[in-house]
Amino acid sequence: MRVLVVDDQRLSRAGIIKMIAWDKLDLQLAGECANGHEALEMIADHEVDIVITDVRMPILGGLELIEQAKELYPHMAFLVISGFDDYAYVRKSIHLAVTDYLLKPVDQSELNDILEKLIAKTEEGRQKAAAQLKKTREQFFYLLLEGAYDQNEQLVTDWEDIRLSEHEDHFIVAMFDSAEDRGKIYGHFQHLESRCEIFLMRMRENYYAFVAAGSADAMAPVWSDLRSDLGQRGLFQLAGIGSLVSGIENLKESAAKAHDAYTLQASLPETSDNRVPMAKAVDSVPVSSLSLSSTWEREWFIIIKQGNRAAILNKLEELHSNTSEPVLNPDFMESIYPYVLLRGARAMYEAGNLTEQTYMQAFQIAKKLPYIVELEAKRDVVADFFIRHLGTESQFPAQKAKESVEKAKSFIDANFSQPINLTDLAQAYYMNPGYFSTLFRQYTGHNFLEYLTQLRMEHAKSLIASNPSVKISDVAVLCGYQDLKHFRKLFKRYSGVTPLQYKEDAKID
Repeated sequence: MRVLVVDDQRLSRAGIIKMIAWDKLDLQLAGECANGHEALEMIADHEVDIVITDVRMPILGGLELIEQAKELYPHMAFLVISGFDDYAYVRKSIHLAVTDYLLKPVDQSELNDILEKLIAKTEEGRQKAAAQLKKTREQFFYLLLEGAYDQNEQLVTDWEDIRLSEHEDHFIVAMFDSAEDRGKIYGHFQHLESRCEIFLMRMRENYYAFVAAGSADAMAPVWSDLRSDLGQRGLFQLAGIGSLVSGIENLKESAAKAHDAYTLQASLPETSDNRVPMAKAVDSVPVSSLSLSSTWEREWFIIIKQGNRAAILNKLEELHSNTSEPVLNPDFMESIYPYVLLRGARAMYEAGNLTEQTYMQAFQIAKKLPYIVELEAKRDVVADFFIRHLGTESQFPAQKAKESVEKAKSFIDANFSQPINLTDLAQAYYMNPGYFSTLFRQYTGHNFLEYLTQLRMEHAKSLIASNPSVKISDVAVLCGYQDLKHFRKLFKRYSGVTPLQYKEDAKID
């Protein structure tokens, strides 16, 4: 841990520095300052864990230093050493949650005993902060992999606030299924933590995504070890691993390769010897051998072009709800859903409403359908394909799209102080995150994250302006930020000054 010594008397600072058992307590000197103002500047530019400060100093005293620093660095520890035996100072230091208040001359043994206790308490706070930062990074990776970032500029900006050390800029993504709980799976990968940071997330589609991040030298062997870990079929199924990439903006490339490997396996059955055979369920049933009534097919094509989600689901429901039809036969049902998917996709492709690439995606999905157990789930997968790949006007009528964005905007306006993410909003209006993000920017002039940040920052400025004595940490929470450091950086980027500077300006005004 790093210690900053603050005292307006040079000899006093030297005496304190000499008395500290640096090696025994595993401490390092971060620096020394002559007043609180200098200390705040040094804390902003250097890593400091413990501050030892005098009380009475020119420009900015010790207790005022503590009061201001605690708002910005709540996990920093403080020890007051003063030559003034004044109960008022002691009482205020207790109010500020200072660990102890020592009078000069200081006893060396007593100083080091107090520092030892202070280190233990500080380490506990540091561990809590590290755990919170890991959760924040994990949420970032989750949103990135779910498609919430459609622009690399915003992606890089958000990562800059929570990034790992500068040299830890290489990433690997893996995706897999597992019946085990998250804790057991995480424990299986913990042996990698000595070389890199690891993150494990349960994704919206119910598979696991794993991200490893570290330096170039460390990550090269990690890829091989991770591949070996994922080969344990008793714990992992359908595992895919992406390539090692450099730079956060290229993480999607590794994720795409992992996802392709995962979905390719998901589309094929497994035999008893764990080898993947040729797919037969789709290819072995000629489309021409299946038939539906001409009325059903005609109505099917009409509602596909309309982009009516409820109607699509209802129409597919007819396939297994009509007891008078032979489609209740399980073998027939296994074949009818791929048929409905491919016939509809072909009609859209021939009409120019699907690209060739998207049309080929329909064949990949059709291969996966026989291995989805529930018929209702098969129906939903088919419906989702058409809803996602209809043209912009058909996918979501303009008026309905505008109404959905307005409702989402109203929800954000009313709940911006709560956790909100793009994926959940998109799901609420039956859209994928990328498409919803495009609509939101189209109708508001801002992307989702820009709009949410603007609301929160303006609210923060309003809270500080209306009550200059409010704590910055309280403002951050009221604006939806649990990480004070992240809030401070966003506020400075948005307003050009730190929250503390803005607060001081508000007091002057």
